[in-house]
Parts: sequence; structure tokens; C-alpha cells
Amino acid sequence: MIEHLSASLPFPERSAVLRYAFAVLMVALAVALRWPLNPILGMSVQFLFFFPAIMVSSWYGGLRPGLAATGLSALAANFFWMEPLFQLRLKGPGSAVQLGLFVAIGAFISLLTERLHQARRVAEAAALENQRQAEELRRAQRLAELLATEQELRSLLRAHQEDREEMEAMNRIGRILVAELDRERLVQALTDEATTATRAEFGAFFYNVINEHGEAYTLYTLSGAPREAFSGFPMPRNTHVFGPTFRGEGIVRSDDITRDPRYGRNPPYHGMPKGHLPVRSYLAAPVISRSGEVLGGLFFGHPETGRFGEREERILAGIASQATIAFENANLYREARLAHERAEAANRSKDEFLATVSHELRTPLNAIMGWAQLLQTGGSDGERFRRGLETIIRNARLQSQLIDDLLDVSRIVSGKMRLDVRPLDLAPVIEAAVEAIRPAAEAKQITLRRVLDPLAGTVAGDPARLQQVVWNLLSNAVKFTPKGGKAEIRLERVNSHVEIIVADNGVGIAREFLPYVFDRFLQLDASTTRQQGGLGLGLSIVRHLVELHGGTAEVKSPGAGQGSTFLVRLPLSIAHFQPADPERVHPRAEVHEGDPCKDDPALDLRGIRVLVVDDEPDARETLRQILEHCNAEVLTVASAGEALEALQRWRPDILISDIGMPGEDGYELIRRVRALPPESGGRTPAAALTAFARSEDRRRALLAGFQMHVAKPVEVKELAAVVANLVRGTGAP
Repeated sequence: MIEHLSASLPFPERSAVLRYAFAVLMVALAVALRWPLNPILGMSVQFLFFFPAIMVSSWYGGLRPGLAATGLSALAANFFWMEPLFQLRLKGPGSAVQLGLFVAIGAFISLLTERLHQARRVAEAAALENQRQAEELRRAQRLAELLATEQELRSLLRAHQEDREEMEAMNRIGRILVAELDRERLVQALTDEATTATRAEFGAFFYNVINEHGEAYTLYTLSGAPREAFSGFPMPRNTHVFGPTFRGEGIVRSDDITRDPRYGRNPPYHGMPKGHLPVRSYLAAPVISRSGEVLGGLFFGHPETGRFGEREERILAGIASQATIAFENANLYREARLAHERAEAANRSKDEFLATVSHELRTPLNAIMGWAQLLQTGGSDGERFRRGLETIIRNARLQSQLIDDLLDVSRIVSGKMRLDVRPLDLAPVIEAAVEAIRPAAEAKQITLRRVLDPLAGTVAGDPARLQQVVWNLLSNAVKFTPKGGKAEIRLERVNSHVEIIVADNGVGIAREFLPYVFDRFLQLDASTTRQQGGLGLGLSIVRHLVELHGGTAEVKSPGAGQGSTFLVRLPLSIAHFQPADPERVHPRAEVHEGDPCKDDPALDLRGIRVLVVDDEPDARETLRQILEHCNAEVLTVASAGEALEALQRWRPDILISDIGMPGEDGYELIRRVRALPPESGGRTPAAALTAFARSEDRRRALLAGFQMHVAKPVEVKELAAVVANLVRGTGAP
């Protein structure tokens, strides 16, 4: 009743307007304090200054002002210090997760502070009740003076003294439970105080906890006896004596538990185990959460009989009730702390990933720019010129592969990864991946062994994506196997599924890192001095692609320096098949190509006029060189306005346009072109050549009026084929 009355009147001396105004003031103060530090802190620690504002607001005004401060802080941090700046928008999933974690932490802080307020008000109400009891005691003393006997006076004083001691004990326990938020120290203090308050010889608290892996287990604390006294005995279980407590059925009190009809009915001990502490008087109570979950049980014993009465039972009931609130407060505090730690870890992971992305994209770009500048100066002999071109092409493909991996992860996260599923044999898929990785293996003198069962059976899958899975696993094996090492890939059938095993004798994987091998953006060595490059995405993509096929991926390693083994399991198809289409090869291999425009007559663009629109001069010149090399007539312009003018003046056979351009973008350009009458070029075939390569970007381009969508970077052969197919498909010239 005390708790109900005190909790029903939060902050009666402060109006709602004052409490909410105070919350707004605190958030504004946090912004004012953070703003002058922009030159030092930049966009980092954007939430740090708002946590004190939330704490002070919730402490001064309660839960709702605290939540209001949390919301205002999230808006302020997003507007002032999260890109894009001065807009209430989020840059990507990472920013959304970061902002969501901040709001969750702020809500936890507000709720925890409100709980502390409630506990404080309960303690204050209890103090008032104690004063009332003291006043009643004084009245009782005066009343006792008026009674004509000494025995009645002593009895009355003793009863009031016991009530006062009981109230003092409850107040003391309440203060301890409110002040302690660490779960382990909390339960020990609870057990000690409850043992003293119930006048037990010894007490114990057995409670259920969940670890970080979601697994449940039982802990216990003791009072009045050393921990060794229970170390040789199993945890209490749902026997006839302990069961009512663990099931939350209420308080159990016995003057002599050995004479209780429930005692000694369960094997193997049929009573107390040999060497157990002597227990005759027995008192136990469950600790139950507000949702009805049994959190644990308090157990007390004494070697003498009849030691626990109604007073001790009443005290224990109050302690169990207070323990519920204390436990929930401790859990809230622990969850808030874990959420804060996860937020900090996510922030560190984001910074490390961005640094890695920058490094991995700049490394091939450096080689491209360096050789391009060397070749631009002229004076290079044929061998040097050929070596420079090979380096540029190799690094451009590497950069394109990094971008493809990032896009794959984006599709996986957003649930937009699409599979072209068909029945297929895995042996040709594996052979293609092996051939693609063979040059890298031979360069490191790594022996690459294949053991493929041709009768392993068929699976339902996307051949390109499954080849990507195998290529990533083989690439990982070659990357982390030292020169002269060995790698092996096996394909075999096991019961109702097929297994792809990739094993190597390389650097291996430390035992503590094994559970995280398939995590996104995670690398065993993310330092600037690491031996191997990459974004840490390949194995994550492997796991997701395998799971999309209904399979599983796992890894085994005896330890560092002892090699590793990756195992992919895929379910067998329920029917055999004869493939109608040839197997497709995932474009991973770097092979020497001839001149496609000279070798393939279909790619000769002689007599075809191409209008190229791109705001980047280098991009325009590159496209001009490629198309003129294929005998096309090319006109390049830098904007949508110039393109519309050239379209009617020069009358090209095909339009190739970038999407991202200042002023009017490619979408607006093609809409204006399609609005023209046919005689003014409104039906000119058009292709979008852009770095916006997501599936939604392709749909948007086609809906705007482009016939084709081509992602940058583009191969010479691909660009020539796009122009030839679009123009000749319209019957011109």
C-alpha cells in the first residue's frame, strides 16, 4: 500500500509544463555545449553530450520528460551531427542502427531513473509509516500506564518493539536494494539481510540467469555458512519440498521439516544428503517478476525446531516483494550497460570498416592512376606499355569486385538478393571456379587438388551464385595458404544432401575467432599492418548465399597455423534432370582478351552515330575512345541541355547517358527526350551507363524511358554490344 500511494503521486510539487520545459532546456544546453567543440570533435561522439541531459531530465521530471528528452536528443543529434547534416534523414542502415541504439539507451536510462524515483518514494513513505508506528508506540506506552497490570504493559511494549524492529529491518533492506544495481552484489546483500531479519542460522538464494548466449543456468549465494558447505551437493530441484518455491506457489514454512509429509520422498537422498547442514526449522519464498516469471527462491534454515513464525513469514513476504523490484532494476541497468557497450562496439566497427573500405578502394586506384600518368607521359616501350595496361585492367577489375561485394551485402541486408534457380550439377560449377582461381594458386605455387564425385546428384540453385560461393572459399584458401602450400576441394554426396569441402594447410583460425568467421566486416586482423587485404565480406556472402539455397556453411580449424576446412551442405533435388542450357561461368577469372571490335564483325559500329552524355570529362573521353575504336561516330556533351540541342541538330542513332549529373540528371533527360515527337528524336534508342547499379536503380532507369541499364565500369565488348543491339534492334541504319 505504501508503494501504491507513493508511486501514484509523481512530482506533485512540479507542474507538467515545468517538467517538460526543463527537459527541453537540458537538450538545448547539451546542443550549446557540444556546438563549440565541433572543430575538435567533428562528427564523432554525437550522442555523448545528450546522455547527461536525459539523466537530469528524467531525474527532475520523471519517465515521460526523460523520454521526451531522448526523442529531442535523437532529433538534434541527427540534424546537427549525423550526415546528411541539417536534415532529418539518415545516411544508411548503420546510422539507423546507431540512432536506434541511442534511443533504446535513453529509454532505459529514463525508465531506470523513474524506478529509482519510485523506490525513493517508497522509502520515504516507509519512513513516514515508521514515524507513525513510533507515534503509535508512544501512544501505546501512555495507554499502558493507564492499564491496573505490569504483565500486560510488558507484552504490549514487546509487540510494538518487534513491529518497530520489523519496520526498521524492512527499511534497511529497502535502502540497500535500491542503492545496489550490480546483480551479484545485490543478491548477496539480499541474502545476508534476509537471513538476519528472519533470525535464521543460514540462508540461501538460488536464482535463474540468462548468459550472453541466451542460455539459462542457476546461481546461488549463501549466508551464515561457507560456500564449501554446498559445493559437494547438486542444485536444488523440483522435489516435493523445493517444488512449491521453484514453481512460485507461495511461502513454505515448517517447524520441523523432517516431520513434514513432503520430506524424504525423492531419490536418491530421500532427505538431506550426508554432510548437509542440519535443518529442522524451514522457511522458503519464491521471488516472482511482475510478469509472473519465477526469478528464484529464498531458503532459510535453523537446526532448532519452531524458530520461524508468522512474523518471519511476514518479513520474508515483504523481502521477496522488494527483491522483485531490485532484480528488475538491476536487469534494466545491466541491459542498458550492455546496450551502451554494443553501441560503442558498433561505432568502432563502423569506423574500422570505413577505414578498410577507403584503403581497399584506394589501393587499386593508386595503381591505376600511377600507371595512367606514366603512360600519359609517353616514351614507354612496348613491354612497359603492355605491363601498364595489364596493371590498370587488373586493378580496375579488383575495384569492381570490391564494389560488387558491397552491393551483394546491401542486397542481402535489404532482402533483395534474387536467385536464378535451376536444377544443376555442381561439378561443372566447381570446375569453372577452380579454373578461375588457378592463376592465383600457381602464382603462389599452391597445389590445388580436386576430388569431385560426378554422381553426387543435382541441386536446385543459381549456378552463378554457387560458383561465387566456391570461388570465395577457394580464394580464401589461396589467400591464407603460404607459398608452396596445399588446398583441396571435394564434392560428395552424404545422405540427402551434397557437401562441398574446401580444406587448406594455411594459417588456420584461432579457436576464439571461429564463431565469428562468417560475420560481416569482421576480420581476424583489421590493423594497418595486416598481411592480407579485403573487406571481410567474402565469407559473410558465402554464408548468406548458401542459406538462401536452403543449405548451411560451417568452418573447422584445429587452431592457428594448422589450416582450416570449410563445409557447405546443400539439399539434393528431388528429381534428376538433363540441363537444357550450358553452364554459366561466374566472371571472376582474369584472362587475356583480343580486340573484340576487330575479332567480332557484329561489334563493328561503322556508320552508327552515338551521342554520349556525361558531366565527367575523363568519362566522356574514355567512352569516345572506346566507341571510335569500334568505328562509331561519336559526339560527347556534358549536360542534359546540350544533349537535347545535339539530339535535334546532329540526330544520333543512339543516346548513351550518365544518371548522376548536376542540374538535370539522366532520368529527367530521358523523360524530356521521350516527350519529343518522333521526327525530333523522341524515339531515339537510349542506354543508361551509370554507377548506380542496384536493382531498384535499373527499374527506375527502365521506367524513365531507357531501353537498357549498364553498370560502370563497362568492358569494351559489352559497350559495343549494347550499342549494336539497340541500334540494329530498331531497324536502323
